[in-house]
Amino acid sequence: MFRVASLFLAVCLAASSASAQTRSLSGSVSSYAPATEPPAPAWEARIGAGLANPGGRESGLLNMGAELLSPRLVPLSDRIAAAFIPRFNLGTSLNFNGTRYAYAGATWTFDITRDVFVEASLGAAVNDGKTGAVVPEHRLNLGCNTGTREAAALGFRLSDRWNLVTTLEHFSTQGCSDQVGGTTRGPANIGARLGYTF
Repeated sequence: MFRVASLFLAVCLAASSASAQTRSLSGSVSSYAPATEPPAPAWEARIGAGLANPGGRESGLLNMGAELLSPRLVPLSDRIAAAFIPRFNLGTSLNFNGTRYAYAGATWTFDITRDVFVEASLGAAVNDGKTGAVVPEHRLNLGCNTGTREAAALGFRLSDRWNLVTTLEHFSTQGCSDQVGGTTRGPANIGARLGYTF
């Protein structure tokens, strides 16, 4: 009986000692664990508003924008290497009194810090703007309805899911075959978009 009691006591002491070590280890690991990495970019939807072509024709008109971005085709943990892997985008710039366009292309994202990033985008675009020899004085003369869309952005991550992106975008009609009616110029819009990663 004494042997059984001694064995039982030894097992209880060993178990309590192991339990205490586990608890203290978990606490210290939790206390000193590095910050978790941000989630790998997944599908992202953005919507926002801005001003159309400040300082030029169609200036001051309210511009609405929406965009859908794909995940990176090759997810990389190294932020420098990941900056060279684009995400594909599909979006639109809507203006009820001016030039509207839709675009598709690629976006490159570079993380400056965990919460701040910059982006560059390039893609093909189509517009419904004014072309030809006679263009109203208050409207842009685009020259043709196809071109490219270039954009630069500065973004701030508000949480793991939400971000705020300020964007400067330009619709370029360089190289249009229908350059009649004077100098052609596409819109350059500035604005902000709220993004949600899902």
